[in-house]
Amino acid sequence: MKFLTTILFLFILMTSLAQVKGVVLDSEKIGIPGVKLKNPRSGEMALTSDDGTFQIEASHFDTLIFSALGFDTLIYTLSQYNMTQTFQISMTESYQDVDGANVIRKHMEGFDVGFLPPVRGVQIYTGTNAVIELSELSGAKSAANPREIFAKVPGLNIWESDGAGIQVGIGGRGLSPNRTANFNTRQNGYDISADALGYPESYYTPPFEALKAIEIIRGSASLQFGSQFGGLLNFIIKDAPTNTPFEFTSRTTSGMYGYLGTFNRIAGSKNRVFYQAYHQYKRGDGYRENSNFAQHQAFAQVGYYLTDNIKLRLEYTHMNYLAKQAGGLSDVQFEENPRQSLRDRNWFKVNWNMLALHYDHEISKKSHFNIRAFGMASSRKTLGFLGKITQQDPGGAREMLAGDFRNAGIEARFLQRYDFNKKEEVSKFRGAFLVGARYYRGTTTADQGTATDGSDANFTYQNPEDLEGSSFTYPSENTAGFAENILFIGDRTTVNFGLRMESIQSGSGGYYKRYSIHPVNLDTLAVYTIEDNNSVNRFVPLFGAGTSFRTSKRSKVYANFTQNYRAINFTDIRISNPNIVIDSLIKDEYGYTAELGFRGIQSDFWIYDVAAFYVFYGDKIGLAPKAGTTFKERTNIGNARNMGVEVFSEFDFIKAFRDSAKHSLSLFVNAAYIDARYIRSKEPNFVGKKVEYVSPFILKSGVKYKYKGWSFQVQGSYNSEQFSDASNSVLPSGDAVIGSIPSYLVFDFSARYSFTKYIQLEGGVNNFTNQKYYTRRAAAYPGPGILPSDGINAYLTLQFKFAK
Repeated sequence: MKFLTTILFLFILMTSLAQVKGVVLDSEKIGIPGVKLKNPRSGEMALTSDDGTFQIEASHFDTLIFSALGFDTLIYTLSQYNMTQTFQISMTESYQDVDGANVIRKHMEGFDVGFLPPVRGVQIYTGTNAVIELSELSGAKSAANPREIFAKVPGLNIWESDGAGIQVGIGGRGLSPNRTANFNTRQNGYDISADALGYPESYYTPPFEALKAIEIIRGSASLQFGSQFGGLLNFIIKDAPTNTPFEFTSRTTSGMYGYLGTFNRIAGSKNRVFYQAYHQYKRGDGYRENSNFAQHQAFAQVGYYLTDNIKLRLEYTHMNYLAKQAGGLSDVQFEENPRQSLRDRNWFKVNWNMLALHYDHEISKKSHFNIRAFGMASSRKTLGFLGKITQQDPGGAREMLAGDFRNAGIEARFLQRYDFNKKEEVSKFRGAFLVGARYYRGTTTADQGTATDGSDANFTYQNPEDLEGSSFTYPSENTAGFAENILFIGDRTTVNFGLRMESIQSGSGGYYKRYSIHPVNLDTLAVYTIEDNNSVNRFVPLFGAGTSFRTSKRSKVYANFTQNYRAINFTDIRISNPNIVIDSLIKDEYGYTAELGFRGIQSDFWIYDVAAFYVFYGDKIGLAPKAGTTFKERTNIGNARNMGVEVFSEFDFIKAFRDSAKHSLSLFVNAAYIDARYIRSKEPNFVGKKVEYVSPFILKSGVKYKYKGWSFQVQGSYNSEQFSDASNSVLPSGDAVIGSIPSYLVFDFSARYSFTKYIQLEGGVNNFTNQKYYTRRAAAYPGPGILPSDGINAYLTLQFKFAK
């Protein structure tokens, strides 16, 4: 009887399931994220988290299979010890890239920013690149203060006319910050702008509270993503946790000027399924009069592992907001009171909807295939009085512009790693080859006409069938093929080549109306309806190349050359301001970017990147006074060249001299000098003038101290004087559209304390010296005129996080 009881006890022990916990490490004892675990007996699956930890249901004597791209597959049999203790698994690299992704990730810890590995997933990264890690980043995440979020990326000029972070506008290396249009802007690798080629402006920015990281890629590798001068800006949503079936995060933020923000997220994974969903809501009265807003954002993702190596993900994104727009100010009005507003009937409304499907297949340890299909159905509407700021709103009917954006695309990528003469442990010649194709089609409709005469947000045309302004449809179609190859020569040198072939078809069809006005009594004498239909086809080949040489274990010299191209945007040929005209001969922009740099990471206490660049910008489009008239003209001003130096360095004084896990005191300096000038123009007086919206000197610097759960940071941001037009007018025009933008220096403070692993408190004061400044003179909405930036603004955030 005792024998049978013993056998029964052992049987129950062997067959009972328990949550087995462990950590997977590489050869340098660094946790490996994204390792796949499988229990063949039960079919249970799991993934390691960012620090390499995992948990999976298993029984005594079960066998677990560990597999990850770049590592040898490992089979491990559980013992009784594993059922009660957290244990370690060591995996061996089967393919070692120079500056392996895992090593880079480890040494980036504490810096909030770092460099991307040469090869990861189905992408190759070369040239100037940066990844902003948001998990420990200081700053106002709810209100999305871009000065703090992008503080450690060199050479960025930021428009700060939106204090709520609803629309982020950044430009790099002398490119315009207007709605980030000079970047190929993506979320999780797919397009999020209104129209990727015809209207690449971004009305949607994902919540920074939901992000895992932000990638910025410039140089030859950016040709994988498009032809834009600025390169790639990719917002990466946090992954669903891999070690729990349910996790809940809630953040509530309260701030000055009636600001309230909430963010709630649920996420988890179980066996082959993972999921997440979040909702963000924020509202506020705004820094200025007539600038209240309310915004909702929602995101849902569900994924499933069809097999151990095939994964599907479906994602849906929604955003809507309604904002009252305070309008612009003249220079005199700004000096009197930057918080005042002379427009109380102007509104802005956006509705954004995106759907994306991802298919990932790890064909082998060296082969990876990805295909992503995406689509968008979105709209934006503006309503109000658009006259010069020197004109009083006369009341009556308002002007409305409505845009609808419908587009869809599909992009496929295949990456193959390879080795030559692999007779030694590390091949002298190895590399990776990427090939891909993309098809994209979009239709944008833009209408302008007379709307309601009230002061509320009533977006209704008075005559929708016969608009008083214009009605146009802009179809676009893009087919592209691209290839990139990176070759590792020994353990020090890399050489890469990239090629992109673009076929672009764009057109417009519709009408606009021209009015003959009596010069004395301003009566309408005649109305002319002018039909305008045209289409343009282009085939554009683009080439890029680069090389790097590793000067030490984790530092390298790099050089890159990339061709760029920017097709005429819809906004370049149609504009809503009656004081601005369009050059009928306007054409596409073209150019190239060259760079030479040196970057590295020294253990965990010093990170640095120094780069010199040269950007040639041919047939640059801009705004200039039209000779012989009182109008401004949107035209190809001429050729420009932007050249300069970017420097970023962060040094931890405590970690440099002592091994301390509790204390950290770091100083970062991010500086750029940019000389951007016109070198050829059809208007001789523009030659030698500075390019508009380029600050020659940009400096951001800050000090951060961390102790256990505490974190404190003070940061300063300086931009030197810049101009708003190609004539470099210092004296402002009467409507404040043209004139200089004075230099400014702004300071921000932020702090964070983690009470436990469940509760965290964040707070700060932006612009705590209450500087009065502006970064933009708007030609149309939401101006025209000066758009003041926010003054002092304090906030407090409470975060609660629970995991089952």
